[in-house]
Amino acid sequence: MSIFFTSDHHFGHYNVIKYCNRPFSSVQQMDELMILAWNETVLLEDEVYYLGDFAMKSFLVPKILPRLHGRKYLIMGNHDRCFKGNSDRWKSFYTDAGFESLDKEQQIEIANQSVRLHHFPYRNPHDPDQRYFDHRPQDDGGWLLHGHVHNG
Repeated sequence: MSIFFTSDHHFGHYNVIKYCNRPFSSVQQMDELMILAWNETVLLEDEVYYLGDFAMKSFLVPKILPRLHGRKYLIMGNHDRCFKGNSDRWKSFYTDAGFESLDKEQQIEIANQSVRLHHFPYRNPHDPDQRYFDHRPQDDGGWLLHGHVHNG
């Protein structure tokens, strides 16, 4: 069994093709090729920590997620419907679709090191106007694996 970390596929999001200079001519092509690449990499018994922003349209979650190999754990991102308000309805929607769990952050151990999993990078304390400032974790000097940043 292997463990994988990924984020920000933005399934169903046409504008991410343009914003992130993705080499696809349509959302359908992007989604299908990302599913293919995932399944060529991840085995059924592997674990995948998904660090947020799975799909831009919530109706796509139960259509796409079951097609992806592995046991999947969601760290909620700002574009995941369960992030906003975090209602039980949305939590069950995502778990019914196939995510094993949903969290805003999680601590795991990798090679005897504690690692924080979060959608957002550490906050910059010198820039309180930074987008999602209150959702970003404070830098405690530890390891952080995060999503949210697409380019650069």
